This record gives sequence, structure tokens and C-alpha cells, in this order.
Amino acid sequence: MLDTVIVGGSSAGLSAALVLGRSLRNVVVIDDQKPCNRFSHASHGFITRDGILPAELLQIAREQLQRYPSVTLKTAVAQHIERIDAGFEITSSDGSKLQARTVLLATGLIDELPVLKGIKDLWGKSVFHCPYCDGYEVRGRVIAVYGEDDTALHLAIMLRNWTDTLTVCAARSWNLSTAQRERLTRNGIQIVEQPISVLEGEGGQLHTIRFDDGTALSCNALFIRPKSTQRTSFASELGCEMNDQNLVKVDARGRTNQGGVYAAGDMSSPIRSVAIAVAQGAAAAYGINADLVEKDYA
Repeated sequence: MLDTVIVGGSSAGLSAALVLGRSLRNVVVIDDQKPCNRFSHASHGFITRDGILPAELLQIAREQLQRYPSVTLKTAVAQHIERIDAGFEITSSDGSKLQARTVLLATGLIDELPVLKGIKDLWGKSVFHCPYCDGYEVRGRVIAVYGEDDTALHLAIMLRNWTDTLTVCAARSWNLSTAQRERLTRNGIQIVEQPISVLEGEGGQLHTIRFDDGTALSCNALFIRPKSTQRTSFASELGCEMNDQNLVKVDARGRTNQGGVYAAGDMSSPIRSVAIAVAQGAAAAYGINADLVEKDYA
């Protein structure tokens, strides 16, 4: 019987594995090595590793975990989690079954990109979602924001701090109010209300946004608000409470409302950041170890 199975081996999951390994806990991390940020050109805002390739960061983490014999990394897809008397049984894509006293969900989210021709080749290279992650690299340049609803207003106002050449491309689904128009205009943000026909770029670098009416906008970067959904249904299947953003509700130590079930990373955080995911993974590990200690030495 393992102490913990961690489902998801990106920043949060590997951070938790490190803390649990140092706590002498028997842990298996199940991961398919397809993190959400694998399309990104770099990870920023994480001290000592600013600008590192996401894949390189995870590789360093996996190498450092080799020091801890109680931690095992398993390349597979977790397919089913069932609560049993002693804890949980996790079935993987290779047919194996693991039993553990606790389970940490760190499966992240899936981004649903807007339907814009050309966006997939530019995603993570010159089409971004997070100003804190990528705004500095395009500071002072020509930036556009694509919006399908009111959530894009906050993104546009935030990006105004990084550039004074900013354009909001409003989709037909976003009916800007008079107050919204006035706020954008007052802050020097241009507004285009024509459907985008295509994003043009080369080698991952956006250079032109073309609209249905034949006009075009030359720009260096486009920011969007992708719709995000839970990557797996494990949390809901296990009865975890969700908030109105469809994120798993957790306390400061990653505990859900279901005993023995913990969550960390993007799936439970309104802020998506490698640095924050690492911190939340560590915090969840503290919670797991503390709870196991209380049971073992009551």
C-alpha cells in the first residue's frame, strides 16, 4: 500500500513528489508527459529558472527526484480512481493497478483555443494568454487582444501597462457597452469590431491579423482568454466540490472536501503560473504528510 499516488507529473505534481520523498513517503507519480504548457516557448517568473524551456524544467525536476528511492515516476495515463476501504485504487492505461492511502490530483486544465485560422501554429510563441508570463518579452511592441466576451476587457486593460500600442479585436459575440468603449478609448486602446479571417505569421511569429472586411493589422503578439476545462473528470467522480469557475475547492494544504483526496496546480487555482503550481504542490504535500502522521501516531 502506497502512501500517495500523484496523478499528473507537471510542476505541481513533481513539487509534491519532492516534498513527500523527503518525508520518506512511498509515492508513485502517474503522468503522460503532455503538460498544458508544452506549447510555450519559455517559462517565466520562476526564480533561478526564468526563461527556461518548460520541458527542460520538468526534466531537471525528474532528475532530482532520482535521489529519493521512495518516489517512482510512471509514464502512463491514469484511467480510473476508485475509493476502497484502505484508501484508493488507481488503474492506469497499461492495465496496472496501484493502491494508496491518499491521492493527489494535479491533472491541470485543457485550453480550448478560439476558432481562428492560423492560431495553432502561433500558440505559445506569439499568441499568449498570460501577460505575467509573456508580456515582458513583447513590451513596447504592437499588441492585440482578441475577445469574445467581457473577460477580455480586464486582459486589455492589464496589457496597457506593457505597451501603448494596443488594439482590442472584438468578436461578434462581444457587444461592448458604452462604458467599456469609453474606458478603452480613454486609455488609448484601439477597437476593431470585424471578424478575424486569418492570423498570418512565419516560424511561430505573428505579423498580421486580417479581417473579413479586407483590412489588416500588423502586430507582434496576440493575447486571448482561452476557455479552460478540467483535463480529467476524476475530481467530480470522487465527489470533490467545485467553485463557480469549475476549479476544485481546496484549503491551504490542498485538501478537498473528500477525505484523502488532495488537489494542486491549475486545476484548483485561479492563477495559472509555474511558480504558483510548484508552491501549491509543496503545500499539498505538507498537508498529505501531516494528515498521515496524525493517523499513524494518534
